[in-house]
Amino acid sequence: MSVPVSGSPSPGQRHLAASRQARFSPRNKFRERPPKQILPIAAKYSIVTAVLLITFLVWVGRASYDLSVDATTQQIDRSGIQMALLLAVSTEPFWEDTDLPDAEKLVAQKNLENRLRSFVADPGSKGVLDVLVLDASGNRFIASAQEGDKIRLQSERTIAVDLARESGVVIRTGTIASGGVSQPVRSYQRSILDGDTVRGTIRVFLSAAGIERLEKDLSSTTIGTVLAALFVGLPLALFVGFFLTRPVRALKQDMAMVAHGDLSHQSQVRTSDELGMLAHAFNRMTQNLSEAQEREVERQALERELSIANRIQSALLPEKLPEIAGFEMACHYLPAKEVGGDYYDVIPLSGGRFGMVVADVSGKGIPGSLVMTMTRGLVRMAARTQSGVNDLLTIVNESLSRDMTRGMFVTLAYAELDPALAQISVARAGHNPPLLVQGDQVGALQPDGIALGIDPGDLFCSNLKVQRLELSPGDALILYTDGVIEAMDPQENEYTTARFVEVLRGTSGSSAQSIVDAVVEDLRRHVKGAEPSDDVSMLVIRRLQDSRS
Repeated sequence: MSVPVSGSPSPGQRHLAASRQARFSPRNKFRERPPKQILPIAAKYSIVTAVLLITFLVWVGRASYDLSVDATTQQIDRSGIQMALLLAVSTEPFWEDTDLPDAEKLVAQKNLENRLRSFVADPGSKGVLDVLVLDASGNRFIASAQEGDKIRLQSERTIAVDLARESGVVIRTGTIASGGVSQPVRSYQRSILDGDTVRGTIRVFLSAAGIERLEKDLSSTTIGTVLAALFVGLPLALFVGFFLTRPVRALKQDMAMVAHGDLSHQSQVRTSDELGMLAHAFNRMTQNLSEAQEREVERQALERELSIANRIQSALLPEKLPEIAGFEMACHYLPAKEVGGDYYDVIPLSGGRFGMVVADVSGKGIPGSLVMTMTRGLVRMAARTQSGVNDLLTIVNESLSRDMTRGMFVTLAYAELDPALAQISVARAGHNPPLLVQGDQVGALQPDGIALGIDPGDLFCSNLKVQRLELSPGDALILYTDGVIEAMDPQENEYTTARFVEVLRGTSGSSAQSIVDAVVEDLRRHVKGAEPSDDVSMLVIRRLQDSRS
C-alpha cells in the first residue's frame, strides 16, 4: 500500500507565505526631518535682485562720477594752461635787464602787477586766485595780482597731464589756508623764455573748489540713488518675487496634501512655463500613485482571499488515504497561484466499500472554495444515506442547484469501489473521463452526465449514466482534473490528453505512487517552471498483482 504524497509547500503556497511575511514583517522606515526654512525663495530672489540693482547703480554712479570729475578737471586744466602760456609769452623779463635803472624797474613792476590784477578781474578769468611772477630761480618774487608773495601751497604734489607736458606747463595740486578754511588749489607753472634761456616763471593759481563740490555732489547723488533703490527697489523686488513664486507655494501646498495621504488631490497650477510642466508631472505622479494604491489594496485583498481559500481547501483535503486490502492508492495535488476549486476525497462506505471523488468547481478564490466545501459536505452526507451512485449524485445535484450562484457549476468524477469483488462503478458529471490503465493499454471511461448545479431535475437524471467494470490485478484507475491536461509551458502550449496517456502507457506494472511520480515528473518537464494556472489534482487506485477476486 503506497503512502499519499506528503504536502510539501507548492509554489503558490510559497508565494502567499512570502507575501504575508513581507506584509507583516517590521520595516525600518527612514523618517527624514524636513529642512529648516530660513529664507523663502521670494526673499532670496528679492535680495539677489536688490544686490544686483545696487551694484549696477554703484557702478553707474562711479562711472558718472569719474567722467564728470575728469571733464571738470580737464576744463580747469585747459584754462590754467592757456592762462600760464598767455602770461608767459606776454610778460617781459625786465628784472633780468641789468642796464635798466631801478626806478624804471619799479615802474615796470607796477605796470605788471596792474596788468595781472586786470587779468584776474576779467570775467573770463573766473576762478583765478592769484598769479605770481618769479625770477628764473623761482625763489625771488617779482610781482603778483593779489599779494601773492605770501601764498603757499600745503600738501603740494605734482600731477602728470598729457596736455601739460606737451605745452611745458607743470601742474601742481594742494591746498591753501584762508581765514582758517582749507581750500583746494591747482597751480600752473610756465617758464618765461628768452630763446632757450629761462628768464622767469609764471604761476597761475586756480581754485579747485568746483571739483571738490562736484565730487561731493556726485557722491551724495550716488548714495541717494542707492538708498532710493534700497528702500524702493527692495520692497518692489519682494513683491515681484512673491508674485512670481505663487505657483511654487501652491505646489508646496499640493505636495503637503499628497504627503498627508490625499492621492486624489490635483494641482491647479496652470502656467505655460517650467512650473506648469512640473505641476503637470506632479498631477500625473499623484494619479499613478493613486492607481498604484488601488492596485495594492486589491492585491492585498486578493492575497487575503487566496490565503483564506487555501486554508479552506487544505483543511478539506484528506490528510492521508485509507488502506484498502488488495489495493493501493496515491494522490497528487498542486494548487494554482490563483486558488481554484479542485478537491479530491476518499469516503469509507457501508459494506467495506469506498467512494472516490475528484471534482472541479468553476469559480475561483473564496466563492470557489465555498462551493467546494458545500459540494464535499453534500457528497459525504449523501454517501452515508444513498446506496447507489445515481441516487448519490442526484441528491447532490438537487441541493447544489438550489443554492448555486448563477453561472457556477461543478464537474465531478465519482468511483465506488467494492474491494471484495474488485468491482468499481464510475459516473461523471461533466468531468474529464477517468482513465483505465491495463498493462500498456489506456482507455477512457466515458459514461454520460452533465455538470452539477446546471439543471435541478429531469435533464440531469436522464443524462446521468454509470459504468461498471472489474479491475484485474495490475489495473489502475486514474481520476484527475483538467489542470493536468491543460497545464501550460511558458509558450502557453498545453500538456494535452495525448501526452498524459502516453506517459501512463509507460507505467505498466508500476505502483500507484510510481504512476503519480511519472506523471508529475513529465508535467514538470513540460511546464519548465511556469506557474500553474489551475489546480492540478490526480487520484490513482490500483489493484495489486497478488490480489484475489
